Amino acid sequence: MFRNPLLKILVLLLAMSLWSASTLALPEPLVVIVNAHNPVSSLPKTAVASMYRGEELHWPRGSRIKLVNREIGSAVRERFYEKILNARADQQFFRPGTPVAVQSLIQRSDEAVIRFVATIEGAIGYVNLSSINDSVKVVYILKTDDE
Repeated sequence: MFRNPLLKILVLLLAMSLWSASTLALPEPLVVIVNAHNPVSSLPKTAVASMYRGEELHWPRGSRIKLVNREIGSAVRERFYEKILNARADQQFFRPGTPVAVQSLIQRSDEAVIRFVATIEGAIGYVNLSSINDSVKVVYILKTDDE
């Protein structure tokens, strides 16, 4: 195929560099979002984890927290559960001291999460940073260097 051995080496080096660059790519930052009208402007990682574990049920002004999750098997959910909750993506949480499971609405895309959170004032969800728009407010960023 290649008559010039130097050209063959150059093509091989280019292919190897492209392959290694794609395997070393860092994941996109995840963001935790709330409705744009929510008075909360930021949350620490521990507060987000407490909400998703069912330890915190209400926002500071008393309204109910409505959790939005991605589907089991979603890469976004896997990273969120691993990095925020220190758990497997299929782990079920229970309200402390009760047999009552923590309830969340499951959405199958970042866009669906954003639509729900933008519509429901007490909602909180997580999406890729590149998906957000001005209909929601970012309250926590899981940066790639937090990995």
